[in-house]
Amino acid sequence: MKSYLVLLKPRVIWLLILAAVAGYIYGGGGLDQRLLWLLLVSFLSVGGSAAFNHYWERDIDALMARTSRRPLPSGQITPEKSLVYSLSLSTLGIALGFLLLGPLPGFFVFLGWFFYAVIYTMWLKRKTWLNIVLGGFAGNAVFLGGYVLGRGTVDIPALLLSFAIYLWIPSHIWALAYKYREDYRKAGVPMLPAIINEKKAVAVISLLNIASAVYILFLYLALGRGVVGLALVLAGVAASIASSIYAIAKKTDDAMWKMYKSSSPILTLFLIALMLSGPYY
Repeated sequence: MKSYLVLLKPRVIWLLILAAVAGYIYGGGGLDQRLLWLLLVSFLSVGGSAAFNHYWERDIDALMARTSRRPLPSGQITPEKSLVYSLSLSTLGIALGFLLLGPLPGFFVFLGWFFYAVIYTMWLKRKTWLNIVLGGFAGNAVFLGGYVLGRGTVDIPALLLSFAIYLWIPSHIWALAYKYREDYRKAGVPMLPAIINEKKAVAVISLLNIASAVYILFLYLALGRGVVGLALVLAGVAASIASSIYAIAKKTDDAMWKMYKSSSPILTLFLIALMLSGPYY
């Protein structure tokens, strides 16, 4: 049973589920039955796409030290069972998205699944360093799905806010990939830190991390409300920018790992701040 839970990547998907909830609350939704349906649908669809990722990448997971103990490469679950499991969760989540949430929220549920499971995992992951850049639109979709459920439509503020997630994802994933760049080279996966030299990788990832933090601060100042939310955002932005500058100055594996850990909470803090802000209208 634990192995099937691991397939869902619970340490990853909770943030995407939070993004959907934040979109819903910020869009005008409340603590009601629709929120419960959104939580259920998000868990099934996002978890299903994560489980499918485990299935599709089982061969490269076996080649990398960081992932070699996952359920499929370690033999805890057979590929056939993981495929049935992932597609069952995904199908149920998408179907319930349309049935319980409505056509437009359901469309964004499907879009989030499609960008992660198909565009990122199946199509781009092994072909180009742009994999996470294009696959990152899955993050936009989960936020927009929640927002449109609460608001009833997609507007400019929603699109701008969704790009906070989009900008955060590449710098976050690449900072992690930097630590395991030799693993990615061994597996033949063209993540950015594995295909350019270390100095360039540090500069690109750190500067993108700073840009993401600045964008998040700009968004909250323009679209958020409340001193508590501002304090949360400022704390996350300060930690992210400081650790990025430190990484640029030191250019070491340890400094990059500190940047990864220090900048990880910023998106969570931003999403919580949005929920504390209340609806933008």
